[in-house]
Amino acid sequence: MADLLQDIRYGARTLIKSPGFTAVAVLTLALGIGANSAIFSFVDAVLLRPLPYRHADRIMLVWEKPPGGGRNVISALNFLDWKTGNSVFEPLVATTGSSMTLSGVEEPVLLRGARVSAGYFDIFQIKPALGRTFAPDEDAPGKEHVVVLSHKLWTTTFGADAGIVGRSLTLDGEPYTVIGVMPQGTAFDRGFAQMWRPLAFKPSERTRNFHWMTALGRLKPGVTIEQARTQMDAIGARIATDYPDSNKGWGVTIERYADVLVGPQLRSSLYVLLGAVGMLLLIGCVNLANLTLARGTSRERDVAVRAALGAGRWRLLRQFLTENILLSTIGGALGVLVGYAMMNGLKLIVPPFTLPRDANVTMDPRVLAFTLILSLTTGVIFGLAPALQATKPDLSGAMKEGGRGSSADSGRRRLRSTLVVVEVALSFMLLVGAGLLVRSFFQMMRVDTGFDSTNVITAGLPIASSKFPEPDQLNAYLRQIVARVDALPGVREAAVTNTVPMRGWGNGMPFLIAGRPLVDRANRIANGFKQVGASYFHTIGMRLVKGRGFSDRDVKGASPVMVINQTMASRFFAGQEPIGQRILVQEIVPGRPALGPEISWEIVGVVADEKTGSLDGNAQAGMYVPIEQSPSTFVSLVVRAAIDPTSLQRALGQAVHEINKDQPLSDVLTLEQIKDESAASNRLRTMLLGVFATFALLLAAIGIYGVISYTVVQRTHEIGIRAALGANAGTLLRLILAHGMTLAALGLVFGFAASLMLARVLGTLLFGVTPRDPLTLGAAAAVLMGVAFLACYLPARRAAALDPLIALRCE
Repeated sequence: MADLLQDIRYGARTLIKSPGFTAVAVLTLALGIGANSAIFSFVDAVLLRPLPYRHADRIMLVWEKPPGGGRNVISALNFLDWKTGNSVFEPLVATTGSSMTLSGVEEPVLLRGARVSAGYFDIFQIKPALGRTFAPDEDAPGKEHVVVLSHKLWTTTFGADAGIVGRSLTLDGEPYTVIGVMPQGTAFDRGFAQMWRPLAFKPSERTRNFHWMTALGRLKPGVTIEQARTQMDAIGARIATDYPDSNKGWGVTIERYADVLVGPQLRSSLYVLLGAVGMLLLIGCVNLANLTLARGTSRERDVAVRAALGAGRWRLLRQFLTENILLSTIGGALGVLVGYAMMNGLKLIVPPFTLPRDANVTMDPRVLAFTLILSLTTGVIFGLAPALQATKPDLSGAMKEGGRGSSADSGRRRLRSTLVVVEVALSFMLLVGAGLLVRSFFQMMRVDTGFDSTNVITAGLPIASSKFPEPDQLNAYLRQIVARVDALPGVREAAVTNTVPMRGWGNGMPFLIAGRPLVDRANRIANGFKQVGASYFHTIGMRLVKGRGFSDRDVKGASPVMVINQTMASRFFAGQEPIGQRILVQEIVPGRPALGPEISWEIVGVVADEKTGSLDGNAQAGMYVPIEQSPSTFVSLVVRAAIDPTSLQRALGQAVHEINKDQPLSDVLTLEQIKDESAASNRLRTMLLGVFATFALLLAAIGIYGVISYTVVQRTHEIGIRAALGANAGTLLRLILAHGMTLAALGLVFGFAASLMLARVLGTLLFGVTPRDPLTLGAAAAVLMGVAFLACYLPARRAAALDPLIALRCE
């Protein structure tokens, strides 16, 4: 221990005597370790850390399994049969999104909510901070007018009022009593829902053919997932036999809750970013190893003296490693601060609801332990090779004043050259990864969306299902709003839709093409189904491929008409004329999760594919029907403006409130903003990898410059001899450049091979570009070689300008 303390004191004095080296090393390590800590905090929270619930491995998601396999949301009556028929879950609950309008305040506001079974909070075993959660009898109709609030909603909307429990709120025009507030900082603060109310099934909701909920269950102690699957399979088979019209061929599938939380895109993105910051830290370590080698040259005589006085190689090696670990520990401590700042910065710019609500990203002891281990490992990585090299000096040469050991010099040169090759290879890999993502991003942003997003603003128009019990009343209300908005100055055209572009189809409906073989309703293919106003296509600039769009004549009572998209036309009417064909689809009952009688819709037009999901998603077959003929309470406005659409936001709210003062507008966004939101995750990932690649390129340039400068110093005498023998400046310039560019080219070759092997990792994140895109590979190579040339040219030019007489005096 005494020797170790002595090594630490000596190492600290040595580092203090070299403030320039120490500062560069600490800053390089702080940035590299900090970036790794920040990204690891996300990886740990999302992918590695156990869920923050007791016995989380027993929480399951239970789905209906369609005839073609996969999973599907569930229907009410099937869920009730599961609940009463199973003996493996305790409890089994259902949940569905259900936002509500809070009125009776200064301005009506939409609150994101969920309807949940009474035992929902017992699944996660989290107790409320105030009040209570739902009692079992509050699942019954007539007793469900109670709500539980999230802590964030309680503080932001209700001012953290300690007397909130027992207070009455007006939601969708009806009174609800607040019975509880969930604790701060839990998953219930980070999720989509801001409040919860009981899922009490109304008679109109008790159907089997409308799928609209998600089921969760907690396995009873001692029950395995295999046992649960066996029992639920049997229940599903019985339901399919008893109710073939809705359930023939359907079954049940069970998945662990933890396994479903993270999608493949997010998982791949996090691992790619972690790999990128890992490579960045390695590049920093290589640079520091080169700096340490150069510093070791100046300490060669000191090491030789200590060795001559009897210090063994292990003793000398331990001293060097102690200095390096001391450096990396200081860098790691500063890296914690850098990582904390980066983590909080990333949390601010990560798009909302990108991460699972269960993932709490913090700089917790796990992340700090990772940082400590990384710091110590880094000290060994960048210090071991230089330490080994420095502790085997050529004593006869090093003990002479100004002398050098030729074998030691040769070993250092080879090691420095090897490190540069590794550095260039790693930098090339990062450049290729960043280049591929940049190319993919620009390809995605240029994709044909099927509509013109210029000067279009959208706004949610949430309507309580109880407000307009009759379809005619709902249609008249929507016509009033569209007419009032149409009359606003600066508005060219307005329309309504059940969902705006790039926010999904709204519904997936089973269908049958008239005149084709009859298929059971339970086994029909489902396509996207969108309910839109007569002027929807024209308002958002969708291209009509053939036939016609909708008109004001396509109202309730008129012949039902439909427009399909190009993907549906090519998939289901290849070689046929779709116009005039009829599609059989059941009616969606407005405001209720139920299907009515089958309607025969006549296809009157075909439109271009509209991007209904992400920009990099594939086109889906879909159907459009007039909202007048298929009314919906899930409504949004789309408005094309003749002016800056954002300037219409206040006017839109005033126009709607003139018709209904309790009608809120939600998610008021332009189509350009929605488009940008769709690309936000890709943009962030691309930006981060681009920043890391830029730092890698800078470090590579510094590394090459350092090695060539060192080479020039070492070969000064040789340069003088060559100059004296007649070599001109151009020859000397080419000599030094050739050495540096050869190292860069070797690094490029190794980096190219490694990039091809790692390309598969990026494959799932790319759009419109292959992982082995020749343009990207060529551009990355050109950039790297260009930077390498500049890094070599400065010391090479200095060497070419040396006075031969001065150079010949150098030993």
